[in-house]
Amino acid sequence: MLVQAAWCQTPTAVDLKTQTKDVDFSGALSTKPVQTGAALPMNCSVGAMFYLTIASAGSNLYACTAADTWTVETGAGAQAVSQLSDLKPSETSSTTLTMGATCSPVTPCNVRFGGTTYAFTASTSVTISGGTGTAFIYLDPSGNLTVGHNLTLSCTAGCLAVSGITAFPSNSIPLFTWAATNGAWNTNGGTDWRSFQSVTDLAAGSGLLSATANGVTTVSVDPTQIGLWTAVPASSSSTCTKGEWSVDTSYYYVCVAANTWLRAALSTW
Repeated sequence: MLVQAAWCQTPTAVDLKTQTKDVDFSGALSTKPVQTGAALPMNCSVGAMFYLTIASAGSNLYACTAADTWTVETGAGAQAVSQLSDLKPSETSSTTLTMGATCSPVTPCNVRFGGTTYAFTASTSVTISGGTGTAFIYLDPSGNLTVGHNLTLSCTAGCLAVSGITAFPSNSIPLFTWAATNGAWNTNGGTDWRSFQSVTDLAAGSGLLSATANGVTTVSVDPTQIGLWTAVPASSSSTCTKGEWSVDTSYYYVCVAANTWLRAALSTW
């Protein structure tokens, strides 16, 4: 009698790390090389990657750069400002905006007010807990990363929350606005107001003169309309322009015509 044996084989999972060589997925119909989700995992190990589905385009991909620390991979390895990522907020959850994720000691996010430059070397975040409206994210003249609002929210270290703000202050550098509804940030609700090209127009008013040279605008008094104080003249014919004046403990001096001074004695009462 012929007996036929039947063999049953259990499928074995392939370990791609140790059981493959020169893997090429270019012919695959689709690939998803990183985890995806609407919120960053609480824990991660260095080298892990995550695609945040609710973040704005260009700010979706995060890398675990230290234990349990996610960093958005926008312009990595380059000066942040050159990648237009300086202080850019991203929605890391429905209630949290992270700002300055690319700012670090190696790639600081710099801003200048007058002769002072402020450097941001770490990220910060703002968390909303109530309200519907718009948050105005800007830099104030003291170099504070500020969130102006009529909402209920709070900032972590490195961020300043200011209530009662309904527009960018005139002396600020606008960054972003972000809309919120019923205590949650709107998905893709951010509008970019940053500008690396700008100009300040200065017009001289009555009694003033202005002149611009090498990018510096100098404002001065118009001596044809406003008399300028000058040193006490040595004589009535000392050099002067009409309208100039001076004073000492005995006399008040005034130039009444080119190189012509008159004076009046001073007295107490």
